[in-house]
Order: sequence, then C-alpha cells, then structure tokens
Amino acid sequence: MSQTNENYKNAEREFLKKYDISQYDRPSVAADIAVFSIGTKMMKDPDYRRLPAKSLRLLMIKRAEQPFCGEWALPGGFMHKGETIQETARRELKEETGTDKAYLEFCDVFSDSGRDPRGWIVSQSFLAVLNEDDIANGHLEASGDAGDAKWFDIAVHKMAGSRQEQDNQITCDSDYQLTLENDSASDSGRTSALRAVIREHIEYRDYHEIVTYKIVDSQGIAFDHAKIILSVFNRLRQMVARDVRIAFDFMPEYFTMTDFQEAVELISGQELIKPNFRRKFSEYVTETDKMIQNGGHRPAKAYVRNLDCFYQ
Repeated sequence: MSQTNENYKNAEREFLKKYDISQYDRPSVAADIAVFSIGTKMMKDPDYRRLPAKSLRLLMIKRAEQPFCGEWALPGGFMHKGETIQETARRELKEETGTDKAYLEFCDVFSDSGRDPRGWIVSQSFLAVLNEDDIANGHLEASGDAGDAKWFDIAVHKMAGSRQEQDNQITCDSDYQLTLENDSASDSGRTSALRAVIREHIEYRDYHEIVTYKIVDSQGIAFDHAKIILSVFNRLRQMVARDVRIAFDFMPEYFTMTDFQEAVELISGQELIKPNFRRKFSEYVTETDKMIQNGGHRPAKAYVRNLDCFYQ
C-alpha cells in the first residue's frame, strides 16, 4: 500500500472513532409485499360446461393487534439487524405462505410522514408472484401480529382523469377504484369486500415521468397499503406489457396455452385473440407429450417454458 493510501486509511479510522451516528434520527425500515397469484374465480353458480373462470388474486393479512386491528394489510414486517431488505421480504413471505419459491422484485419506497401511526417507518414495497405449485406446496399461516391470511380477488378500475399543461410542464391526475373480494373473509360467510379510491398524480418534467399516489378513501385496508397495492399492480401491468415472460411466473411447471393466455389477459386487463396470441408467443413455450385435464372438458396439450428464451 502506498504512503498516500495509508494516510487516507489512518484519517478514516480517526474520523470513525469520533463519528456519532446517534446524532441523526433514523427510521425503522419495513418490507411490504404485494403477493399475486392466479386461481379459480369464486362463483356461487359455476357453469360446468365451460372452463372454470380464473381471477388475479392478492394475499392479504388480517391484523390482530393495534394499530388498524381487524383491518387487512399486505404481508410484511420490520427488517432485523444484519438483514438486507431482500432477506426481510423473503423471511416474511416464507412465514406467511410456507414457501420461498416466489418470484420477488423491488418496487417503490414509501416514506411519507405519518404513513404509520407508530412512528417514522419507511417501507420498501415488493412484487411477489406465486404459481399453483408454490401454493400447493406451501400453506397460508398468519404470524406475528396477524390474525388471518386470505387470498382476495383483485379488481382495479381507472376512472376519469384530468390533464393540465403549464410552462412546458404536463400533469395528469387519475382516480382508481380498488376492490378486493373474498367469500370467506367475513364471519358471516358473505362476500367481504375491501375498497379504496387512490389518486395517481403524474408529472412530466424534462422528458421524465414522476408518479405519486394519494389515498382518497380506504375501507378496511390498513396503513397506506391501498396505494402500495395500486403502485405494485400498475408495475405488474407495465412489466407484462414490456416483456411477457413475467406471466410465466404465474404458471406451474406444466400448463396449457389457454392458461398462459388467460394469465396475460388477467394481468394486462385486455382480451386477446387466440390465434394471434399463439403465433406471437409460441417461441416462449415447448410442447410436451403430457395432457392436462380441466374438469370435465377434453384434455389439452401441456407446455413448459422454452428455457432458451429465458436465459439469453
């Protein structure tokens, strides 16, 4: 080591001896995870002449302690000393679902003042995806301050918005209606619905987009989790629009092309023409000699991922 580098190291050691990190306020850090899956849609009178309808689902946890006791929140928890935030998310996800196989991706940081009545808490949000095999091999288990864990059918409706232009700056505001439904989430056995209205504010500055969210109304959803849900949901839609491969994380090892198309439609919110879909995405799959039986319908060919398209 050169004399100059040694001098720098000595100066750094002397600085750290005197440095007092306690002079700065520090927040608690948490991970909140929006866990999505696709499952059979809850229907009172299913039509057995058709394939069972599917729905995009979100995992929610019923809080058993204050604050927001009795309301529903995203799975998650506080980062432990020595953990990375990714390790926190993985640990919490394993505790709630019994599996560590989920696809997991960073999303946004939520740090608004007053977002948690317990104090200064910064949340890193994550997108997680579980497929049918993950769910079958795991188990839902409420832990910590949670009283219950349920899958909710999720529906997001974009309502009318506004657009303004001033001094070469464009702003757009849109309200979203978020609805989460679960037939078994209420004590009475009736369908329980959690609802929220969230306002998305977009500013275009210097050719860049800045997106923020504000809760207008929230019924039954704890903390600021309604806007975290919408933020991650919109991220998921953007991901599948850019690269369809994220939809395969919703698929078990073997799946039909109908299953795959339905997953893309549920995520994107768009109905797709079957011949066009198969022609466009056929390179991503490999046909097998297996058949999959869907209820009382004719067996369908089973496919797997074409790994050549995933490891390029």
